Amino acid sequence: MCETYDTEPLALKIKLIRKYLKIKILEDNVQFQDHEIERNHVHDLIKRVISHGESHSALIIGPRGCGKTTLINTVLEQLESELDLESDCLIVKLNGLLHQDDKIALKSITAQMQLENAVGDRVFGTFAENLSFLLSCLQSGADRSCKSMIFILEEFDLFCHSGRTQTLLYNLFDITHNKQAPMCVLGVTNRLDVMEMLEKRVKSRFSHRHIFLFPNDNIKPVDNYKVRLIQLLSVPLSLTRKCGGTTKKKRGGRRKSVAVTEEEMDVELNDDTIQYAVPAKVFTRCKVDPKQFQEFDENSLVYWNSHILSLVENKDIANALEKLCYFTVNEQIFRNILFQVVSRLNETSPHIDVAGFVTTIDNTVGQEHRVKVLQSLSILELSLVIAMKQGMDIFDGQPMNFEMVLHRYKKFVDKNSSTQTVPRPVILKAFEHLQELEVIMPVRSTDSIYNTGDTTTSGVQKEYKLYTLAVPEYDLKEAVKTSKSLPTEITFWFNNEIF
Repeated sequence: MCETYDTEPLALKIKLIRKYLKIKILEDNVQFQDHEIERNHVHDLIKRVISHGESHSALIIGPRGCGKTTLINTVLEQLESELDLESDCLIVKLNGLLHQDDKIALKSITAQMQLENAVGDRVFGTFAENLSFLLSCLQSGADRSCKSMIFILEEFDLFCHSGRTQTLLYNLFDITHNKQAPMCVLGVTNRLDVMEMLEKRVKSRFSHRHIFLFPNDNIKPVDNYKVRLIQLLSVPLSLTRKCGGTTKKKRGGRRKSVAVTEEEMDVELNDDTIQYAVPAKVFTRCKVDPKQFQEFDENSLVYWNSHILSLVENKDIANALEKLCYFTVNEQIFRNILFQVVSRLNETSPHIDVAGFVTTIDNTVGQEHRVKVLQSLSILELSLVIAMKQGMDIFDGQPMNFEMVLHRYKKFVDKNSSTQTVPRPVILKAFEHLQELEVIMPVRSTDSIYNTGDTTTSGVQKEYKLYTLAVPEYDLKEAVKTSKSLPTEITFWFNNEIF
């Protein structure tokens, strides 16, 4: 039992434990769990590009927090031990949030290839000419072979944004299609309909290789959370100067009572393994000296790990984790919860408080989260939500498009001279932001009586795509009621008038 250990060493070392766990929770993005087939597929693609000079492209698709980026990081770290990545290939990472503009993307590619001096003041006519010049700078040897390149495109769907030409995607996929250079282009996205967003010329160059990542069906979500809790909050005994095998004997009986499989638990609780220790690479990236953690003594870590095991067995925490499963299976959200819990540790309170843990989960899954999202909206965005809500009330809950919402908003503005007139493009941008926040959601033909086709396809103009309100009325009412900066006439409009 936990009580058999002295708690004083733990209080003295709690700062180091807290620091180590924070790094483990937030920065350790190179240890991927499960999905062996998908991981081997990505590993095979990249290795063939580097070792055999092949060219490939693929899309990694899955919900947020399922581990798409972590999978790629894990594969790259594995390849570092098998190949000389630093000299054999170049890794270029782009993000759709930052590099939607072709000029910005090209500048980032040049910088990551370390070819700024080669480009100098040269002026290129097209994006393709500029990219071809960069590739020529990487050619060497008598056969003028080019160095292998790995392009990782995060938020891939944002590179397909309507209204922008997909020049970057076309040129990258064209290189892989025509095998102009050994290159692997990996797109990472959570949009299942991403192929519908690609231009026809881009589709013709893409390999149509899709790698799907979905939550593991072989283990219940709540059991998976329990395993991850132990993995992320346990401190490996290998950090101590004298790492023996005695602790495994002490904890053997406790391990049987945890509601996860014996095989999964053995991975974490085996004292001879450092699989879930923070890799040295992560310490280097964080500029943290790992030698400071050698000050851990075995008694402190044995006590701490026993304390973590007791948390998993606690019924209140088990119920809270089950509640979290109904809300989300996003591991990043779970890590954020663990980070908040670990941050409260100090010398006077060196244990994780069960009540505090449960409260943190309740605050995450509670309706307060949706209310906070609504409160964070601008006055214009909240006005559009109110206009949409009242329009759906009039039309018996039928979805509305942008033009219908705009019409209701303008009627309100015309009746209130104090309300500032906003240009149409700004209103459209605010409407699109509501969709990004999932305050409003697009609907398909089966959800509406107004159309016979799929309103989410690229064939319909965005102003006429149908949307429905994705937040409950009581959350919207609470957000309007508690908002401090909302003008009085908008509050009155929400509470009293439908016109």
